[in-house]
Amino acid sequence: MDTAVKQSAAAHGAVFLLALGAVAVCLSPLHWPWYLLLPLLAYCGIVLAWPPLRRTAPRFALGRLWGWPLAAAAALSVTTSVVLVAFQRLAHPEVTDLAARMPVAAFGNVLLAGICFSVVNAVLEELIFRGLLWEVAAAEWSGGVALVATSAMFGLGHLHGYPPGPLGAVLAGVFGLMLGLLRWWTGGLGLAIAVHICADATIFGLLCWR
Repeated sequence: MDTAVKQSAAAHGAVFLLALGAVAVCLSPLHWPWYLLLPLLAYCGIVLAWPPLRRTAPRFALGRLWGWPLAAAAALSVTTSVVLVAFQRLAHPEVTDLAARMPVAAFGNVLLAGICFSVVNAVLEELIFRGLLWEVAAAEWSGGVALVATSAMFGLGHLHGYPPGPLGAVLAGVFGLMLGLLRWWTGGLGLAIAVHICADATIFGLLCWR
């Protein structure tokens, strides 16, 4: 791959990771969605202000939204929800702290909170993992490396999320792998975001109506 492309990808990756680290160090602890949103906003601000980065910014697409990919996305959504419900019923994890973080009070209505949480969280996480970080890793190395790297980072990033604990991180990593395959197959983020919304809606329901 062209050296300039690799250098550009490395620059974008470095800017985002530095923004992520700065937010984590300087502003932690942050409530949802700020720990996801602020690093993205900082990255976007730097890219817009720096012409060389602006010219080489990753371009995101919705990708293919019909046919077999749509059927696969529907099957993955159902399977993911079943696995999450089974995990809750069989493992009985302690989720009081996680449930307290759900933004119900901020929206004043549990249904509205569930919709907003599911959509916003899924969009932000997909923009980060299957969007920006994927594009950087694929440009620097390959699509296969992007798939493995973003899945591992997604799992580690959910170590203190739901499902909780090391097993939860593994399950999140597998889910990230499936989303990555869907993103690779469709050439975009559309169906990956839709599946992620369904998963987050299930999680919201499990935490609020446990």
